[in-house]
Amino acid sequence: MERLFGINSVHARLMLGSAGVDRVLLRDGKLSPRLEMLQALAQKKGVKVERISSGEFDKLTDLNHQGAGVVAQPIAMDEQSLLSMIDRRVELANADDANSSRLLLLILDGITDPRNLGACIRSAASMGVDAIIVPKDKSAPLNEAASKTASGGASLVPVVSVVNLARCIGQLQKRQVWVVGTLLETEQMLHQVDMQDNIAIVMGSEGKGIRQKTAKCCDFLAKIPMVNADLGFNVSVAAGIALYEVQKQRRH
Repeated sequence: MERLFGINSVHARLMLGSAGVDRVLLRDGKLSPRLEMLQALAQKKGVKVERISSGEFDKLTDLNHQGAGVVAQPIAMDEQSLLSMIDRRVELANADDANSSRLLLLILDGITDPRNLGACIRSAASMGVDAIIVPKDKSAPLNEAASKTASGGASLVPVVSVVNLARCIGQLQKRQVWVVGTLLETEQMLHQVDMQDNIAIVMGSEGKGIRQKTAKCCDFLAKIPMVNADLGFNVSVAAGIALYEVQKQRRH
């Protein structure tokens, strides 16, 4: 059972409901007003609250946290569950032509810093992403640092680890998902790509970008326009811009 750490993450998870939440752990001692509110929320949701010693709490964490951790089953999804979800959504969209059924996925290729992963999760949660896909061997773990940086986003967006990213992209394309890779070394601008259908945005690491074999799998390659491309963006900022472009197009 994985844990969520920090007031924001725990609060966001409890607001989704108590399903999958085993208990809330609070460090022993005087509670801050925010922790008192969190304790009351957990009790209202019928979730067991435990007070544990600082020593016990420190064994659960390796960062100086706000004093709260939740032992929970966050939104869990493997590759097959992801594909089944996409099948249902595509079927619904084909039947009803419902704009709300259009998929938005974020693929992170080679993001190895947990804080960058967490920041991308936060951006994805803010922009309504349905799932984040990462390669099993080339990605930062969804650990405590990532969870804290995500500021509650890790409880809202499932992160799916896949063994073979290229194969997974192929499965997405078979299910009517257009895959848009972001690159600096291309002429097409991101806003020139029609992203009103089912879309997966691919982001690479800040240093190397998306891998060549991943780029070859994409339906489109595009870049985010910048005044000074030598400086570039943090990957989470770039992801936020790309996801905003999708949502902007869908609203017009």
